[in-house]
Amino acid sequence: MKLRGGFRFWLWLIRLIGVIVPRRLRADWRQEWEAELNHRELLLADWERLDWRNKFNLLWRSTSAFWDALWMQTYRWEDAMIQDLRFGARMLLKQPGFSLIAVLTLALGIGANTTIFSAIESVILHPFSFANQDRLLMIYQRKMDAGINREGVAPASLRDWREQSQTFEQFVSFNAGSFDLTGTDQPERVGAYRVSAGFFDALGVEPLMGRTFQPDEDSVGRERVLVLKHSLWERRYGSDPNILGQSIELNGNAHTVIGVMPRDFNFPYSGGELWVPFVLTTQLALDRESRSFRVLGLLKPGVSRAQGEAEIHSLSLREQQQYPATNGGVDAFAVGLNEDYTRDSRQYMSFTLGAVLFVLLIACANVANLLLARGSTRQKELAVRMAVGATRWRVMRQLLTESLLLALLGGVLGLLFSVWGITALANGMPQGFTQFIPGWERLGINAWALGFTMSVSLLTGVLCGLLPAWQATKPDLNATLKQGGTGAGRSARNRWRNSLVVAEAALSLVLLVSSGLMIRSFANLLNADFGYNLDNAVATRFILPEARYRHSEQIVNFYQELAQRVAASPGVEVVGAVDSLSMLTGWPTNHFQIVGQPSEPGSAQPGAGVLVATPGYFAAIGTPLRAGRLFTDQDDANAPRVVLVNEAFAHRYFAGGSAIGQQLTFEGGPLNEIVGIVANTMSNDWDDSAKPGVYQSFAQYPNRNMAVIARGRPNQTKQENVTQMVAALRKGLAALDPSLPFFGSATLQDFNSDRIWTQRLITVMLGLFAIMALIMATIGLFAVMSFVVAQRTHEIGIRMALGAQTRHVFGVVIKQGLGLVSVGVIIGLIGAFAVTGLLSQMLFGVTASDPITYAMVAGLLLATAFVACVVPARRATRVDPLVALRHE
Repeated sequence: MKLRGGFRFWLWLIRLIGVIVPRRLRADWRQEWEAELNHRELLLADWERLDWRNKFNLLWRSTSAFWDALWMQTYRWEDAMIQDLRFGARMLLKQPGFSLIAVLTLALGIGANTTIFSAIESVILHPFSFANQDRLLMIYQRKMDAGINREGVAPASLRDWREQSQTFEQFVSFNAGSFDLTGTDQPERVGAYRVSAGFFDALGVEPLMGRTFQPDEDSVGRERVLVLKHSLWERRYGSDPNILGQSIELNGNAHTVIGVMPRDFNFPYSGGELWVPFVLTTQLALDRESRSFRVLGLLKPGVSRAQGEAEIHSLSLREQQQYPATNGGVDAFAVGLNEDYTRDSRQYMSFTLGAVLFVLLIACANVANLLLARGSTRQKELAVRMAVGATRWRVMRQLLTESLLLALLGGVLGLLFSVWGITALANGMPQGFTQFIPGWERLGINAWALGFTMSVSLLTGVLCGLLPAWQATKPDLNATLKQGGTGAGRSARNRWRNSLVVAEAALSLVLLVSSGLMIRSFANLLNADFGYNLDNAVATRFILPEARYRHSEQIVNFYQELAQRVAASPGVEVVGAVDSLSMLTGWPTNHFQIVGQPSEPGSAQPGAGVLVATPGYFAAIGTPLRAGRLFTDQDDANAPRVVLVNEAFAHRYFAGGSAIGQQLTFEGGPLNEIVGIVANTMSNDWDDSAKPGVYQSFAQYPNRNMAVIARGRPNQTKQENVTQMVAALRKGLAALDPSLPFFGSATLQDFNSDRIWTQRLITVMLGLFAIMALIMATIGLFAVMSFVVAQRTHEIGIRMALGAQTRHVFGVVIKQGLGLVSVGVIIGLIGAFAVTGLLSQMLFGVTASDPITYAMVAGLLLATAFVACVVPARRATRVDPLVALRHE
């Protein structure tokens, strides 16, 4: 009986195909086909009496009938499509100028969209290729009442979660760092990651060679193993296939190579080139206040992300109750791996995608306007076709085929544009910036980008052609077929053309305002007072190995002698050092207590950025002194502890008096007297309001990891200064400790350029899109006004024959064009005010509602519209009344 039901389905499907087969095709074989179907239904009614041969024959003939009907219908559609494509191609070739402009316009819009989509696909949609990426969550802690929205995880919290969690399969931790790769003729400093033993298993990745860490290799005594990144294995060891088992010295300690990762594995994205075990000692596992671990959680199979987030929150509530002194008010939350690593990219890419969509819409409006104008010239042709029997759908299908053909040609050319754009985007950005962007190494045209281009091309063809096809196929046949009846339906088409011009102007203004705001913001960044002098200064970093520099005196002596040697070199004016370049990494935050003010417990104490600096640092960086004094060589370990504060610190905590002479302590440490106030310096977060900062004396708080800054003499060229300062740093290091690697150097200008690359990129891209939009809107307005003048030739001739002056005719055309753009400007100003609020976090020194920018952009758009209208207006003034009166 199931087989009988299947036959009924086949017969029903065959009849359905008969319905959708064109009527002319059905007429040729309908009687025979219907008789065959009726015969099969009779056989089917007597199914139980048929033997197996007749049943098989019925099955075979029914299936054959279905495929025959489907094949005939497909053949008919294919034949009609080929006919439409041939006719459409001939029509486009008849007007090569129109076709070229339309294809180029669409190519710009589609190419820009493909370029941005390729970047979004690589860095946002698919930045990782881990087997377990859908089950991976990044976990953070936060203390909202202290203004801390996101920080790492405390070691003790990580230990508790591993013991108590029911929804997570495992938790792994990782931190970025660096090692001195020694034991060879050329010591080198390489970035590295300290990771838990199960790190690679949690990600679901396998090594190219060897193995990854075993469960007990993150314990004391067994941690001297490492896994190499593919790039380091190629660059440093020449892709040696026998690298496994070899010993490599990191900071003077031997480590055994146990594995090499695949070429495309690059996680975490911090520029590291090898992985070593993260040892969680017994003492460290008890720490609940140093929230510095980056933690990744792997959900158990079948567990949802919401369940994992809920459990992390409940575990943090349990810690708040059990350990109120250290975990009071400390919450934990989980974020998807993809979402966490792409949060910065999403902020910029989403706005950029909106900008290129605006460009595509403007391109569509432009081409639709061209097609409307072209449809007006074909009114008689289309009317004749419909008068002799062509249906409206048949004519619309032909016109849509032509617009789709234009869009597909634009898509092919746009794909070529996008290849160039992606290459320029990939090669135009510094490696030091892109190495921290997940998925950037896979940026390019792939199957997703090809599919996107095809989809956008088809959608664009429909958007461009639907309205012109609809308007062109509803003429008044009687009026159109009469001599001089080309004006039938003109008013409706004019309204649509005017509406498209208004839309182009509005969209262009939104892009121009956004671009103008970013340009002003970027100019403010370049001209801002950062609190330091970027000119003529070179910085490098040294990390002294603990094995050879155990004591504070050794650390202080090394940096003091290095500063003296480098400062004595020709071309060097002053040398200083600091533990963190705030322009790149911000200010490390410490809690403090001001003596004489009400004390606060533990983490409730106020926080401020704290840097450790040498006496020469402020002259080397160019930060001026505002009050008091700077550090001197006498502020050493034997002298009373002294600190400097910035103006923001003094204004916030000593607004009613002087900060000089006040004392403060850091988390229960010794007293520190404030002896000077220095200027505010801008950190890497682009916040206009400077944050409170404190400087400690390096001789009193020595640090092995210091950035050394050398400033050159002002009477030499930049290249001479850089060459001499780098040579002096290398020579000074070689004289003090030849085994230490020279990590490389860069000017402060280079550091600043790297950190503003995002703003520069967004500014350039928005500027390009805005220029494209302005050009297309100008061309669209020019085309519309030219067509309007051609349409109104008869009217203009009558006006001039009745005595209209040339300036009056000129003013009518200009007034019409500027009127359309003015409406678009008003709508665009409203839209820009709503859209540019998304830019507020990217702006510096200018607000999203800056009236100057809005006024300048509106004036630019109106001035451009005036220029676009001048040529059609001058053409209108040159109309010969006698010729114009015979125009129609």
